[in-house]
Amino acid sequence: MDRILSHPLLVIALSLICLLLFYAVLKRLLKMLIFCSLLAAIYFGYLYYLEDDYPLPDIEIEKLDELNEQIKKWVPDDLNFSLGDLNQSRQSK
Repeated sequence: MDRILSHPLLVIALSLICLLLFYAVLKRLLKMLIFCSLLAAIYFGYLYYLEDDYPLPDIEIEKLDELNEQIKKWVPDDLNFSLGDLNQSRQSK
């Protein structure tokens, strides 16, 4: 590491390579962000345009409450519960 840092030309070249890599990654992320934003805008515009022709169904709260109660029966009370060590191939020390 000291040999690399002792050559100023090599330090400059490596720092330029790092900056170019950082710029390329940042540029790619920005393109992906713009693309996802455009897709989201098109999707929400599509929903707004077709809202009158295809309205979203009304949500019945009573049915959701019933479903919630049924699901609560299957969810454990202690979420930090862990099973014992089921590895029976080695004896414990």
